[in-house]
Amino acid sequence: MEAGVDKLFESLRSWEHPAMNLFSGEALLEDVVKVILDMDPGIDDALAIILALNSPELEILGITTVSGNVHVEKTSANTLRVLEAVGGGDIPVYRGAERPLVKDLVTAEWVHGEDGLGDAGLPKPSRQTRDGAVKFLTETLMSEKDVTVVATGPLTNIALTLALEPEIRSRLGRLVLMGGAFGLTPYGHGNATPVSEFNIHVDPEAAKIVFESGVNPLCVGLDITTDPATTLKREDVERLASAGTAEARTAARIIRKFVERFGFMQLHDPMAVAAAVKPSLFKTSMQHVYVVCEGDLTRGQTIIERRFWVQSQPNTEICTKVQPQDFLKMFFERLGAE
Repeated sequence: MEAGVDKLFESLRSWEHPAMNLFSGEALLEDVVKVILDMDPGIDDALAIILALNSPELEILGITTVSGNVHVEKTSANTLRVLEAVGGGDIPVYRGAERPLVKDLVTAEWVHGEDGLGDAGLPKPSRQTRDGAVKFLTETLMSEKDVTVVATGPLTNIALTLALEPEIRSRLGRLVLMGGAFGLTPYGHGNATPVSEFNIHVDPEAAKIVFESGVNPLCVGLDITTDPATTLKREDVERLASAGTAEARTAARIIRKFVERFGFMQLHDPMAVAAAVKPSLFKTSMQHVYVVCEGDLTRGQTIIERRFWVQSQPNTEICTKVQPQDFLKMFFERLGAE
């Protein structure tokens, strides 16, 4: 690890960030994977929650929230809304970082709606989130070995957790994240800027810490999530809406206005859950990745090292291909819309 990152770890341990202040191979069904979801719901995060709840391979220990698509106040409420809509109301939800490590928060209401859930009008939740996402992450990852974290928002909570307790780097089972645009496929270009993916763009300093921490994340990035073969179309909204399950109908309600506006729905975050559930659906490539933290257009860019003498020191596993039909089949079946 670079000396600069070590120094950043040290500085974060004593830094008065709001979230810090809160701290006082494929799985078989008999080998259930314990997971924590770290999210910023968000339309596609909501779909990821529903998919995870209906994946028997996963035991969800809790969900942590972060500011991203909308402010953490909304992402926290949205998590509860989705859980209660589909019968997952007993899963603990912990509120996390309300802003990035360094710069001001950038949100995406223009994509996800003012409420962050496609202005679907889901009922207000009947319970409150708990404070202490970083505390929950730290205590759980230190007490439970080989937990998988699926992170589908900015990586602020994850960076703070790694800075607070570096030993987690060796205890973490797997970090699967939705983030990055790596240029490894024709679809690997940015969506927040021409070269930057949104989650990394919102908090590149946090992403830099994570990528350089030694945890070697598995990245499900825009290289595969924006492949048209993996997207939902207008007819898929009706397929979900006419299904006989709360999961499918809730999904249809959340995505309807988005699909009416754009004509499709990219399944970014559900694909990250799928990578944790069924890695055989994916092909991957080990790469050394740098995160750019400066520049109006380049902030959040994820650059792959091309020099051969550094390529031999990969820090990231990147998904380069997914089996589209099998992924969509899994998505619809688990939501009860076969």
